[in-house]
Amino acid sequence: MISFKPLVPWALPPRKASSDRRGARERARLYRENFRWLRAERQAEFCTPWVLGHELGWRIDSPIDVTLDPLEQIEVDPGTDPQAAAQAAAKTELWVRDGTALTMDRPSWLHLYQFRRDDRWENMFIPNGEDTIEWRLGFTITGVDDHSVLVFPSDHHPELGVKVGVLTSASLQRLEATGFSIAVSPNRRVPIRRGQEIARIVLLHPESLKARADGEVR
Repeated sequence: MISFKPLVPWALPPRKASSDRRGARERARLYRENFRWLRAERQAEFCTPWVLGHELGWRIDSPIDVTLDPLEQIEVDPGTDPQAAAQAAAKTELWVRDGTALTMDRPSWLHLYQFRRDDRWENMFIPNGEDTIEWRLGFTITGVDDHSVLVFPSDHHPELGVKVGVLTSASLQRLEATGFSIAVSPNRRVPIRRGQEIARIVLLHPESLKARADGEVR
């Protein structure tokens, strides 16, 4: 059974969404019985495919109040003088990641949200290349067995640019030390409050990753 475990006190584990079908029926009744022309018989809550899609998986909420901006990143040679490479790109910030280096301007939020973990400070936001940012959310996902987790954007903040991704059980195990994260690429300034929905996740059966349409080459 899937389980969400907070690693830090401020984490907000994923939650289930529900559909207020009772409220929708009451709204339809009030319109039908009290208004001459107005009706509310075609609400989304009366559409089974919409309800199933709405309640599918779990919702991820922001654990903090934050305003994110687009973060242009230039990948440079991390060789003998990466600082010189950053200066050549006219950037002030340099991050070395997995054998390469990313240089960028330094927005306030990039370092402002360092958090305490055990006896050290860690970054919540980590430049990821191609103008994306890894957003660490402070919880782990376990118990998926041989399933995978699909991450996809929420309808609430499309400008946040959440990247669609699939994390296998092996990938999730590797994230148990640092916690689950999503990749975002804001296309404009995005103010977000703690508790606002930022992404969705769904469990995928292994066969979903192998499925092909008739006639497609495997």
